[in-house]
This record gives sequence, C-alpha cells and structure tokens, in this order.
Amino acid sequence: MVSGHRIRRVFGLAALMLIAQSPAARAASEQQSLEELRNTVINLLRALVDQGVMTREKAEQLVKQAQDKAAADAALAAKNAAETAKSEEGAVRVPYVPQIVKDEISKQVAEEVKPGVVASVVEQAKSERWGVPGALPEWLTRVRVFGDVTVRAQGDLYSSDNSNTIFDVNAINQAGGYLKAGNAVFLDTTHDQGRFRLRARLGVEDAISPTLTAGLRLASGTLLDPASESQTLGAGLGRYTVGLDQAYIRWNSEPQGQFSNFSAVGGRFVSPWFTPTELVFARDVQFDGTAATVRLGFGDGSADESHVFFTAGAFPIQEIPMVNRDNKWLVAGQLGTDLRWGSDDGQHLRFAAAYYDFLRINGRLNTPDSTLLNYTAPLFVGYGNTVFNIANSTTDSTIALLALAARFRVADLAASYEFNFARYSAAVVAEGVKNLAYDRAEIAALTGQTVPKSEDIGYVAELSFGDPAVLDYGKWRSRVGYRYVRADAVVDSLTDADFHGRGTNARGYYLVEELGVARNTWFRLRYLSANEVDGLRYGYDIVQLDLNARF
Repeated sequence: MVSGHRIRRVFGLAALMLIAQSPAARAASEQQSLEELRNTVINLLRALVDQGVMTREKAEQLVKQAQDKAAADAALAAKNAAETAKSEEGAVRVPYVPQIVKDEISKQVAEEVKPGVVASVVEQAKSERWGVPGALPEWLTRVRVFGDVTVRAQGDLYSSDNSNTIFDVNAINQAGGYLKAGNAVFLDTTHDQGRFRLRARLGVEDAISPTLTAGLRLASGTLLDPASESQTLGAGLGRYTVGLDQAYIRWNSEPQGQFSNFSAVGGRFVSPWFTPTELVFARDVQFDGTAATVRLGFGDGSADESHVFFTAGAFPIQEIPMVNRDNKWLVAGQLGTDLRWGSDDGQHLRFAAAYYDFLRINGRLNTPDSTLLNYTAPLFVGYGNTVFNIANSTTDSTIALLALAARFRVADLAASYEFNFARYSAAVVAEGVKNLAYDRAEIAALTGQTVPKSEDIGYVAELSFGDPAVLDYGKWRSRVGYRYVRADAVVDSLTDADFHGRGTNARGYYLVEELGVARNTWFRLRYLSANEVDGLRYGYDIVQLDLNARF
C-alpha cells in the first residue's frame, strides 16, 4: 500500500489540474469541459482503489472534500460577482476582440488620422523650422527665391490700307541716317506675322532683419528696351540675353506683416507708384534711384489698413560723361488714399494724383556739323512721340539723329474701385494724364511742320470681373478696356509695350481672359485692337496667348 504522503501528492496533482483548468474553461471557448475533467479525476480515484493504493472510504472522503470545497468556492464567487455587478452598474462591457480585428481597426484609424496629424506637424515644422538651423547656414533660412516664366504665341495683324512710310526711329539712329538704315528705315506695317515670345525672371530676397530686406532679380529681354522683358524666339538656336533687372535694399519702419508709417528703397526696383493701368509706365519698367513713402493709417491696425500716403523719388535716366549738368532724370511725387470698408473689407477704393517731371530728356539741335549734343537723343524710343533731326549736317542731308521734340512734365490722376462678394470681385479702374510741358509753338519750330492741335492728353478705362486672383485651377477673370493716348501725352518708350505695338498716338480697345489651369499656372488670352489718333494710317491688332507659371 502506498503511503499517505504519496496519496496526497497524487490527489493534489488532480486538484491542481482541476483548479488550473477551471479558470481556463471559464476564460476560453475552446478549453475542455468541466465534465470531462470531473470524469477524469473520478476514474483516477477508482483506479487507485482497484489497485489497492487507497481504500474506498478514503476515496469517497476525498471526493466529498472536493465537492464541499467547490461549493464553498462557488458561493464565494457568486457573492463577489454580485458585489462587482452592483459596483459596476452602468459600466460598458467590451467583449473580447481578436487580435486580427484589433490590427485592422488600428490600421483604419491610422489612415484616417494620419493626414490631419501630418498636416499639423508639417505646418508646425515650417513655422518653427524644425531641423533647418542645424542643417543649413543661418542666412539661408532668411532667403526667399521667386520667379516666373511666360511662353507666348503672338499674331500681329495689320490693316490692309496702312501706310508703308512710317519711319523706324531706332533703326535710323542706330544706322546714323535714313539711307544708311536701308530697308529697315520704315516699320513693317503691312505684313501679318506670327511669332513666339518668352519672358523669364528669377529673383532672391533676403530678410536681413525684421525691417530690412535686400533683393536681386535677373530677367530676359533686350537690354535697351525699358518697357518689355519679352524676348522674340528665333535667334538661330543661340542663347538669349539676361540682364540685372532688380537690385535693391528696402527699409520699413515696422516688421513685415505690420503697418509701416515709413518705407524707403534704393537701387533698381519695382515701380513705387500706384498705377492701375500701363498708361504712363509699363508693368515691366523698373526704376533706378531712390524712393520713400510716408503713410498715415486709420482703421484696425493691420498691415493693409486704410491710409493716406505720399511717395517721392528721384531716378537717373541717363548719365552724360563730362556734361553732368545735362544728366537726364525723373523726379516725381504722388499723393493718394487707400481705403477699405465693408464686411471683410469687401470694398476697396484707391485714388492718387501724381506729378512726373522728366528733366532734359528732350533733344537739342547741334550747331552745324557738330556732334556735341548727340547725347540728347534717346537711347531707345517706341512709336508716337514727335521727333526731329538734331544732326544738323550741312554736307549730307541723309545723316540723321532723331530726338524728342516735346518736353514732359506729366500730371496723372488714377483711381480703382473693387467690390468683393462671395468668391468673385468686380473692379473698375481709370487713369488720365496731361503733359503740362507741351508747347505747340516750340515743337513746330523744331520740326518745321505745322502742329494742328495739342497732343498732350491720354486716358485708359477698364472693367473686370471674376476671381480676384487667377492662381489655381478653375479660377478665371475677364477684362475689357479702352485706351486713348495722343502723341506727346507720355514718353513712348516707357508706356504699354504691347498695345499698338508699343507707344503713343493710339486709340482702341482690348479684351483679356485669364483661366487658371493648375496651382500658380494660368492661361491668358488677349486681343488688342488699335488705330492711330493722327497722322499716317496705322491700324494694328495683336492676339496673344500666354502660358504663365510662377514660383
């Protein structure tokens, strides 16, 4: 017979199996049933009795003890369960979720949350420049690179009854005379043509301090033309000219994003004037010299609050070596208002009066057979301004150097009104000029011709409707305008470089349609129809299709 110690070990093992298995049976659906475990223990006890390991009485006693213990445990468990249920009334029970379902839920939640989290993190990274200071030189964090490219298809359409004897002043001056200019002596005013053009610009600007910036920009285009940075393609596949278009240092009294009561700029820079049209200055004209603006704001204190302003500037046009007293200059001033009101600044009105005094840009007649005053001839002209021959040769009447006959002191009034509603805006702009220095008698004496009427006024009016900015897919804007400029109202080399082929002595209308095709990419279709105001017949229509991209 086996000792009582051995019997206790065997029964203890069975009890451990019962205790170990019962919780598992309650916790997992696939565990063995309690009934199978009970039968196993009973069969084990019977085998021990049959083999004489223990007596029947002892086995029955052990079974009874186990049953009593199980009943006590069940009663205690029921009591604990009741107490737990009472304490957890209203609690939400979460059933068992298999691991594969947990993984799928985690994946879906991550996919839904990730875009928002990433956007938030990227925005914070940009604003706080995570990693940039340690990865790049400090000055690079202040530099902004910008630029734009325009690819243009253009059709030049001339009236069938145009005069074919309109002089090309630039060709004559470059050649030194009418005969020397050869076939280029006259403008081509009768042969329609199609051509491709290109404009490319690349600039950088450095925020040296919160109030001080410096910038550089390169641009395409011929170096002598101040009003256009477009380059006509077809130079034998050779490279095109790129020039220094801007180089400036600008100071504002307040950091960027705040309203500045005073600002100043020096070098070569974008126009400091409020000019809603290209009546006086084409968009591509850059200014050499210095300008300063004083502002008096009233409103909400934001950077674009309503204000009145005064701008003044001095700009060298041409330096004359050894004759500095005759240097050509532009000195100018402009007084205006910039007003915003309505819900979300829904209305915007700007009005300004300006005075542009072009010093010594008119020509002066040489003494007979002298060239001392040749510098008074312009380096580049457009079309329209009255010119006269300053060569004054007594030996060769074909020698010619053409210069401006009129003086220019231009008074300018400009206004724009914009009304914003929903995603759209409607705007009207207008600008008018009068050349206060125009002198009919003086011009008649220089040219030797009768001047029938004053050629000193000009104006432009324009209506537009659509999205305020056409810089995204689906955005659009339409414009229609009328332009009337007499011969000597403004300087023809600085005004609009496209209407009527550039220059003055032109009247007509223009239509513009812009359509966004991608972010910062848009098409622009323009039709410009113009005729001469006075003089020889010169009808000239232009169709332009531009693809523009900026960065």
